[in-house]
Amino acid sequence: MNVHLAVPDLFWPDRESSPALVPDRLGAIETLLARGRRKPGAATDLESWLLAAWQVQGAAAHSLAADGGRPGDAYWLRADPCSLRVDRDVIVPLDATRFGISRAEADVLAAHLNAQLSDRGLAFQAAQPDRWYLRVDRPLADVAPPAAPPLAIARGRPVAARPGMGRDAARWAALANEIQMALHEHPVNEARARDGQPPVNALWLWGGGRLAPPALRPFGRVRTGDALAAGLAMASGAAVLPLPEDAERWLRTSGNDGIELIVLDALRAPAAYGETGPWRERLAALERGWFTPLAEALRRGRIGMVTLHAIGGGGTLDAETTRQDLRYFWRRPRPLASYVPA
Repeated sequence: MNVHLAVPDLFWPDRESSPALVPDRLGAIETLLARGRRKPGAATDLESWLLAAWQVQGAAAHSLAADGGRPGDAYWLRADPCSLRVDRDVIVPLDATRFGISRAEADVLAAHLNAQLSDRGLAFQAAQPDRWYLRVDRPLADVAPPAAPPLAIARGRPVAARPGMGRDAARWAALANEIQMALHEHPVNEARARDGQPPVNALWLWGGGRLAPPALRPFGRVRTGDALAAGLAMASGAAVLPLPEDAERWLRTSGNDGIELIVLDALRAPAAYGETGPWRERLAALERGWFTPLAEALRRGRIGMVTLHAIGGGGTLDAETTRQDLRYFWRRPRPLASYVPA
């Protein structure tokens, strides 16, 4: 079996900070990187890496299919609920990893938006409390929205200003403002304020497109908690399986052949919010729970190859390691930060 590991933010995004310069030594992952055949890749985030792997566009439609929706041939956007925080005269979006959204709150707010904006050819669907979708009918569907990054990338960072927007971009900006106004004084947010919870005062629109069959089926099985990865696997006919707690559980239930993708995205949220402590703790947990058992299984011949995809803002580092590669002792492991793509 060839197992692929997609690991966004394996490298701390700020190369000047102490987690990048003086990380704990991580024997298994450093060995896999040192002994394997490394090459750079272009993807700077998990979503673009997934879309490139399947050679398809339309992240929202595929994500919706994984969430149990029916995209049909409509134009869809991800409309992820967020809380916009004003911080030193800049706006910083927070995602649902920083506050809770109940099923009831999501349903009420989505219904409110539908009542306010349905005459505009818009339909909101809260497929999951923290993952919403927007179906856009003509004519706005014929106008491509600005290429906003996924909320998983934008969260925790100041929203960049967009000076000199063209007419089409201005139409989408006006829609985003209408959504904010509709959410601003809703009773759900008033109740959240009384409880000390951040308001759900905006939707982050990204990933627009229609459902299209992928050009490839790069993996026979995909284990993930990510909706886009699951949706792309489903569309290509690959098996979609839940992500086990660790590699030992995965090894007990996995097959002996084929190409399998495992998406390990636990580092994304602490990296986005600059939380060095949780990032290091989760990295250590990945080393114990995944990298060490997989390196040992590779050494024993239980699996034939481990292909690591370390995805980050500087690009992707791919490292392909076989059992034979592990014998090349002269390829000495180096600290993790030394492998950061330039």
